[in-house]
Amino acid sequence: MEIYFKKSANPVSKAARTLFWFGPGFLTILWLSLVTLFHQPLKAEPRPIDVRWYSIYLGQQKIGYVKETGMRIQQKGIWYFKTVSESRIIFNRLGKKVEMVVNSEYLESEDGRLKKVVSNQLLSAQPVLIEAEVKEDKVSLKTKTGSRAFNRELPYTGTLLGPVGIGRLSSDKLINLGDKVEYRTLLAEISQIASGERILAGEEELDFGQGKIKTRKIEEKLSGLSYNRFVWVDEQGNEVKAVEPSPFGEMITLLSDEDEALSGLEKESPSQEQYRATLIKANVRLPQSRALDRMVVRLKHKKPELGWPEMENEYQQVLEKTGNDLVMELRIVKVESAKKTELSAEEKERYLKANAYLDCEDQEVKRVAREVAGFGKDNFKKALLLRDWVSKNLSFDLGFIFAPASEVIRSKRGTCAGYATLLASLLRATGIPSRYLIGLAYINGVWGGHAWVEAWINGRWVPLDSALPSPGVADPARLAVARSSLEDGLGESLFVAQKVFGYLDIEILEFSLKGRTIKVSEPQPLYEIRDGIYWNPGLQISLKAPEGFDFSDLDKVWPDKTLLTLKGPEGKVVRLIQESWFPADDQDKRLISLLNREVKEGKLFYHKVWGKRCPVLAGSEKSAASIMNGLDLFVVTAEGKNSESLLKMVLENFQNKLVVD
Repeated sequence: MEIYFKKSANPVSKAARTLFWFGPGFLTILWLSLVTLFHQPLKAEPRPIDVRWYSIYLGQQKIGYVKETGMRIQQKGIWYFKTVSESRIIFNRLGKKVEMVVNSEYLESEDGRLKKVVSNQLLSAQPVLIEAEVKEDKVSLKTKTGSRAFNRELPYTGTLLGPVGIGRLSSDKLINLGDKVEYRTLLAEISQIASGERILAGEEELDFGQGKIKTRKIEEKLSGLSYNRFVWVDEQGNEVKAVEPSPFGEMITLLSDEDEALSGLEKESPSQEQYRATLIKANVRLPQSRALDRMVVRLKHKKPELGWPEMENEYQQVLEKTGNDLVMELRIVKVESAKKTELSAEEKERYLKANAYLDCEDQEVKRVAREVAGFGKDNFKKALLLRDWVSKNLSFDLGFIFAPASEVIRSKRGTCAGYATLLASLLRATGIPSRYLIGLAYINGVWGGHAWVEAWINGRWVPLDSALPSPGVADPARLAVARSSLEDGLGESLFVAQKVFGYLDIEILEFSLKGRTIKVSEPQPLYEIRDGIYWNPGLQISLKAPEGFDFSDLDKVWPDKTLLTLKGPEGKVVRLIQESWFPADDQDKRLISLLNREVKEGKLFYHKVWGKRCPVLAGSEKSAASIMNGLDLFVVTAEGKNSESLLKMVLENFQNKLVVD
């Protein structure tokens, strides 16, 4: 059966960006700034300690600082150059203060060859320490988190330069317009060997208030990154300014002094609206989004020169590629039909092995995995038990950037990234290979950056999501763009994701639910109001306003759950809220718990809506009802005098043309 809907002429927000968790571009920008910021040229004689302060701005707002200290030191009679970088960024993520602190030390030989890097990162409550020792053809990496340490090696060829070596190379070779230098370096903070290229783009005079400085403007490109950054260096090769893109706008690092760098930081972080602007507004409000069987979407790349990452897998297929667009079919995975494919021995080891972020050998992780999943043979059943445990026991907290599973399982808090790292670790602890995914997912009217997992079950990779759970496998209202074992940290996934994060528009063309195909055709508004009746063609719901009431708050999207508000005489207010499905042991008790959030005291009774028995909690000044329709959950509240009567009137006028069991 096919149902044809109309679609608006301009369905996707032009300002749409990303995401629910802290954007990968933003993290990589900071790490790159740390590596390449202090470019003090080497001199043969000992010299005093050099200290430089930089302010970090996002557009016009200060969000952080970097303190760079350079010195020559002697070890066992050999002179080295040591650079110490201390950085701090504070920002506002949907009303939650988030702080990132990264302190790193770089040790180089006198000719600029990188010898050692020590980086201490505080991206959550638990610090992560990375120690890298550069040897002849490999880098030995040790990552410490909590009481555990993990070792691995990164092979490389050629010579790895440190920040001083890169600065010296630039100072010596970038003389004339168009001159180019190439180098290789270690981004220890994200466990990546990177190749870099610098081109002299011009000369400029910059005014810092204390006088003008003659600078050379350099365009810089690092392998794996989806963008170029611009760097301005003074006549000695020291960096005085850098500009690079981010999902929130241009990020600017500017030479400063200590007082300026430290002043006003706490109160000048990006606003909530600035963060909301990074979300991609959907062109239709999806009904039963966690229960869909299939979707077809058009992806429009705003910077096609960046290329597309590998988008196809068993359940994501490219149907059409034209110009800057991809049309993709996203399908639910049928886990019941086993395949005969097997992972190689190398793949099994990679996706079962403990690492700093997915520590399946952590004692608490092992205990929970054993107690929750048991020792049965049905891996899918065990995976769902673990998924449900994570969903029920964690609290969503936007105050983190990225936390290892060993921290998440103890704090019981995290973003979707924390939910994913913990679930992947629990799966590995019970013997099920798993990997970490990042991409885009739909929720309550928007697409945003998201993280979930895949588990190897019945000969295929099966997506599972504990932050946006479905009753079974993860629904197809999502688009995976990068997968990783996290053995090498987040670097590889971040580099891949940067090809599309912040550069996509997404248009929903059709979706399927329980055998019904619903097509979205032009033109279709997100909602309509005619003769006092609200109609949402996506959700297939309508609501007639009581006499004297006016509609408002019609364009709210995640994280605001409000679908609409009705404001009436004598301060009376009605709200319609869309909640998400949750793997509760008793769904009726959960519906009542949602009412208890809205109404402090009242009488509980049941009322029929759309033929369904729905709990109602009626108080003296506020009443509320919960309605479960398939996996869609609505809460209706009424405030003011005679709130119970008002609520019953609203429920009688609340209609749904897509009622499901």
